[in-house]
Amino acid sequence: MIARAQSEGWFFEERKGIGGTRKVYEIPARYLGEAKTLPAEATSVAGTIVAGSSDIDLSKLQMVETVLEEALRARGLEIDPARRGAVVAFLYDYAKKGGNQEGILMAIKALVA
Repeated sequence: MIARAQSEGWFFEERKGIGGTRKVYEIPARYLGEAKTLPAEATSVAGTIVAGSSDIDLSKLQMVETVLEEALRARGLEIDPARRGAVVAFLYDYAKKGGNQEGILMAIKALVA
């Protein structure tokens, strides 16, 4: 993710903390998708994924949620609820394309590094 952020010129802020200065990248809107109005009977899960869709791998989605939650808790961080769905959708897409827990942890570290 860091390589993509650097090559595409993602916006970042430098933050100083224990261990030195780090870059905190903002995921561009093109990766976050747009909010869609769903029918009343549909429930939005992770932004663009709709509950009941046959395309959802619940075990991967649960793994992404668990890894994200544990990583955030370990670092004492929180994600704004308005953005959490986009982050989960991004990480789920990565997992669905073959990414594993270790890769997801590296992606999360890159986002908060």
